[in-house]
Amino acid sequence: MVRESGISATKPIFPSYLLPSFKLPFSRRHSDSSSSSSDSPASPAATTPASSPPNNTSLTKPAAATHLSRAAPNTLRCSTCSADLAFASQIVSKGFTGRYGRAFLVAPPALPAPQSLLNIRVGKSENRQLVTGWHVVADITCGSCATKLGWKYVDAKEQGQKYKVGKFILETERVVTHRSWEDVPVDERESNVADKQDDDKIQFDSEDDDECEDVFAGIWDAETVGRRRSAMVSRRSQS
Repeated sequence: MVRESGISATKPIFPSYLLPSFKLPFSRRHSDSSSSSSDSPASPAATTPASSPPNNTSLTKPAAATHLSRAAPNTLRCSTCSADLAFASQIVSKGFTGRYGRAFLVAPPALPAPQSLLNIRVGKSENRQLVTGWHVVADITCGSCATKLGWKYVDAKEQGQKYKVGKFILETERVVTHRSWEDVPVDERESNVADKQDDDKIQFDSEDDDECEDVFAGIWDAETVGRRRSAMVSRRSQS
């Protein structure tokens, strides 16, 4: 039975965000249309003869083709108040167990120096017996709405569990994965093909057991993983 630890009741902080605010073009277009209409000396009905056809070129102009593209990296957010907590790429493993079921093991960012997640509060450290043995942990809550999200591994008694120290447990029942999409013009998408190819680098797959073992052992290498994935694809195609 997991013993709940108290976290000092402090005033919630205003949440910070991992992503910039979206730029909405509607207000600019509205202001431009309103200013142009106010600057015109007279309406077209007053200056155009009745026999002239109406100018509807703006209505018949075809809409530009667009493509749905990823606007920003996936993020983990508090399911209660939607405060940003971490990037989805910081997930080390999805096979952990928390108080309420499955949980993510999340690594803090390399910077800033006090390694922690965004918009969280860390409670008091205490000894707690978990499924994998005795650990020193501290409960974490959302800094905006005070929802209990999981805990932080402060220390581990067994040497084989030391890799968890400094990492965080986020309950899947308390966080959600946020994905951002936007419409991108086709011509712009084609002009940025080279830039996107540079961004399609090999990234760590937290659902691959071999890669998780390599990360824990400190020998994960993108080139080696690329060759391994290529070999797996070729074997599947042959079978």
